[in-house]
Amino acid sequence: MNALTQPVKHTHLTTKRGKTRKKLITAGRDLIYNKGIENISIQDITEAACLATGSFYNYFDNKNAIIQAIIEDFQDLFSECLREHRGRLNDPAMRVSVTLKYYFTQAQDNEAWRSFIISAGLSDTHILAQNPKECRDDIGAGKKGGRFRSENVIITQSLITGMATNITLEIQRGNLPRSAINETIHHVLRMLGLPDIAAKAFAEAPLPDICVPTREDLPADKNIPFRITVDRRSKSRDVQLQPKPIALSPR
Repeated sequence: MNALTQPVKHTHLTTKRGKTRKKLITAGRDLIYNKGIENISIQDITEAACLATGSFYNYFDNKNAIIQAIIEDFQDLFSECLREHRGRLNDPAMRVSVTLKYYFTQAQDNEAWRSFIISAGLSDTHILAQNPKECRDDIGAGKKGGRFRSENVIITQSLITGMATNITLEIQRGNLPRSAINETIHHVLRMLGLPDIAAKAFAEAPLPDICVPTREDLPADKNIPFRITVDRRSKSRDVQLQPKPIALSPR
């Protein structure tokens, strides 16, 4: 693994308990990729993580709970990838535009994310999206600086999140073209008070190169055949990865 594909490190995983929980999440995710949620047991997950079966219940009540944890882990990865770039954007309008476009495109194109939600049977129920608090912070910063208009930041954030979720679903279902991404961002920025010409310019600006979570094959002698890493060479607007199924090594 080279420096461009180092896994994202999360500070909350530095404790022994956090590392054990992460092992279960990683094992669960990779087994779901390869066998589907219906074909794995809790024992399969703990064996793949090299842990005792009972240890699972110290962290999760059931398979649904670990699926939710895997989704949250994905959200953390995407947020981590975007955080460094967002920190360089001083204009809140640009920050909102880039963030929305990043999540829109990754929800459609990121093979690691799409493969997981399909394998977990969640295709139409879980949408990749910005953390609501982060969205509220962006709106609040723009409002404070006079860039945005919003009488109620929570309501505004709810409208943006709801719109983004529904547009993503309609694109996935084939009811809207991908051009709806730019149109939606344009409408959001207009709602926040930007002039039409400025909102259109931000919405149509190409997405900068931002790292993305990607699926990397492990060496053949490993029991878990995939690892999620961050590929800093991948262009976030051009990710078109093809799944490469690998059978689990026989025990």
